[in-house]
Amino acid sequence: MRGIPPSIIFFFFAFVLLIEVISFIGLRTITSGVKAKTRTYFSIIYLLVSAIITGLLLYSFANPELIRQSRDYNFFYLVISLSFLTLGPKSLFSFATLFSFLIRLLTNRRWQMIALFGSFLLCSGTFVITLWGIVAGRYNIRVEKQDLYFDELPVQLEGVRIVQISDLHLGSFGKNTATFDKASQIIEKLQPDLLLFTGDIVNNFGDELTGFESSLRKLSSKMGKYAIQGNHDYGDYYEWPDSLSKQKNLDEIEDGVRKSGFKLMLNQWDRIAVKDTAFALIGVENWGHRPFPQYANLDLATRGIPSGMFRILMTHDPAHWTSVVAPKTDIPLTLSGHTHGGQFGIRIAGIEFSPMYVVSKTWGGLYQSDNQYLYVNRGFGTVGFSGRIEMRPEITLLTLHRTKNH
Repeated sequence: MRGIPPSIIFFFFAFVLLIEVISFIGLRTITSGVKAKTRTYFSIIYLLVSAIITGLLLYSFANPELIRQSRDYNFFYLVISLSFLTLGPKSLFSFATLFSFLIRLLTNRRWQMIALFGSFLLCSGTFVITLWGIVAGRYNIRVEKQDLYFDELPVQLEGVRIVQISDLHLGSFGKNTATFDKASQIIEKLQPDLLLFTGDIVNNFGDELTGFESSLRKLSSKMGKYAIQGNHDYGDYYEWPDSLSKQKNLDEIEDGVRKSGFKLMLNQWDRIAVKDTAFALIGVENWGHRPFPQYANLDLATRGIPSGMFRILMTHDPAHWTSVVAPKTDIPLTLSGHTHGGQFGIRIAGIEFSPMYVVSKTWGGLYQSDNQYLYVNRGFGTVGFSGRIEMRPEITLLTLHRTKNH
């Protein structure tokens, strides 16, 4: 909200007012056959809810710094969630209301009412699905399993199991560790050889880790636990009083990651021994298209890796793979997060789509460019909208194989 031009704010609230008015007209039309007293009650409830939501939005836009500088996300999440719950369905219903009057002009009132009732049911379903995403969807963990095949994979790495988690955003869970205790049990059953976390452990602040250290320490794997930083882990979205305070917060986050049992990879690589061979695990700091920070130094991170050694790269933003890794290196496997899959998607008959595709073509799942693979974890926590609609929190199990012709 900070820095948004007044013209944008004006058009936003003009849009809100427009859909409120049109939706109200649609409601009055659809209840025209209801008793006058009941119809009045419907209208009062509608206007009261609309006034509350609009008032919260006005307060938020009028006090951007109060929200931006707050260390408590509850109010922000409340405003965003209520906005999604009401403005989304109302936008659809407004369009349907306008369309229904066109139907009435071309046919008759009966067909208008059928169209309105149908759209009302559809919008009610949208409301219920959104509410479910907030109340339950964000806690409904999904395990994604993927077998990966490489020509150059050493035979000793056949069957190595890598579990990837990403974008925990601990601030979005308050102090509720139940979801992470559940995740720990799931990961234990997967029996990973290696556990990798690809960034955004917090929303902004180091104290978001408080209370979660024990739950995070429970996460285990045979070859160790490794982590990188995401764009939220630098505290760049908060206006610190001075650079010292910001650095102290960053130190607190890094210290919390290490105390949770992870080795934090800051533009470096580590040799992971497997039987009588080894592979290089590379971890870089965040790299993203502006305005996201670009702290990654891939040249530094890969310096000294023996020629021919199999490599796995952890980089938070998949844009790094698209813009740098795939076109300029031959790293076989890259693991990223960042997108959250847009926290909204549609999955039908095994086919998944997210509107996030408009922003990033590599928004979730497995991608390939020649002999290089990218896997984008859909994230675990939430940011902004505190819900997940058909885009469940993800734990990824990747199993490495030599190509079948070996």
